Amino acid sequence: MQDALFLRIYLSESDRLNGEPAMQAVLELCHEAGLTGVTVTRGIEGLGLHGIHTSSFLSLSSDLPLIVEAIDSQAKIERAIGMLRPLIGNRLLATWPVSVMRKQGVSA
Repeated sequence: MQDALFLRIYLSESDRLNGEPAMQAVLELCHEAGLTGVTVTRGIEGLGLHGIHTSSFLSLSSDLPLIVEAIDSQAKIERAIGMLRPLIGNRLLATWPVSVMRKQGVSA
């Protein structure tokens, strides 16, 4: 097992950063920081500072929650955070330590 950091960034579909969708801007910065295996998950419902966001057929919301996740070395995650912080402003970002298990013979 290897020690690593888990990075999670909370966004919404309507968020924009520097004129482009926030998800795209964050993914580009993660790539620039050298992170691999970054995943974006679209939530079906969420509760945030601006109320409840839902995909209910009654609401037809286009402002659903997005979660960007990555697991990598502490150095790479910290580099990514340094690059992301000025861009994402007050949006929520969380990290925690994880142990990574890979099948032998598989390279990173």
